[in-house]
Amino acid sequence: MYYDLHTHTVCSDGRLTPEALVAAAAAAGVRVLAVTDHDTIVGVEAARAAAGGHDMTVVAGVEVSAMWEGHTIHVVGLDVCLDDAVLKGGLGTLHGIRADRGRAIAERLTALGVCGAEGLLERHPVIGRGHFAQWLTDTGHARSRTQAFKLFLERGRAAYVGVEWPPIGEVVGWLHAAGGCAVLAHPTRYTLSGGRLRQLLSTFVAAGGDALEVVSAGLDAGEIGRLARLAAQFGLRASAGSDFHDALPWRKTPGGLADLPAGCVAVWHDRPRMQRADGI
Repeated sequence: MYYDLHTHTVCSDGRLTPEALVAAAAAAGVRVLAVTDHDTIVGVEAARAAAGGHDMTVVAGVEVSAMWEGHTIHVVGLDVCLDDAVLKGGLGTLHGIRADRGRAIAERLTALGVCGAEGLLERHPVIGRGHFAQWLTDTGHARSRTQAFKLFLERGRAAYVGVEWPPIGEVVGWLHAAGGCAVLAHPTRYTLSGGRLRQLLSTFVAAGGDALEVVSAGLDAGEIGRLARLAAQFGLRASAGSDFHDALPWRKTPGGLADLPAGCVAVWHDRPRMQRADGI
């Protein structure tokens, strides 16, 4: 698979700069890369500049936080206009929500005797729980990011702070206003039953959603096939993305994804800016 349409950089909660991400993706054989940081588009231009030294197309993208019936849902926007005022305004709203939550988390950690987390707010303009988890690990308050969530940041823990993201329909509207397409990201990660996932897809389609992330890192052939069938049933196009954040023992590079199953209509099908130079 020459495409990877879901990746992250240090501009949100990834560990690589946009330039390093492009280099790693190019070395792994990716030829069309979407930079889709959480609720921000600031890393796209640097990635595009870096791609000039590689045989690579960088797609302007963003992974936007949304709400559905009490669940946080992520919608990846692809091929968006970076200068669109509607999208910028929506992302600005999300930055404010993230900043408020970040301050509340830092205050709760301080009340627990875990001091110093407030400095993260200055270092990370688009602050997320992952930044706190990494800080808790780096400062010895947890052995790993996973343990940091279990001890402090998961729902029900002392430093957990819930948020109310905008509804799916509003988020899809921002992406369409910017000329982009809306992709429901990593649908198997929402811990929904099969019936509830179908309800989510119905809502997503009714809101104007365009595609489903059918191929993602860690999915086996059976899971990919099930998602491909759901995409077809709901009239959605199919996308592929690794959700790459950092080089890990089990996922060292971006890309490395399975091909889309036969019968899928690719999300890049009629979008020239999302296609390889040879048109594939």
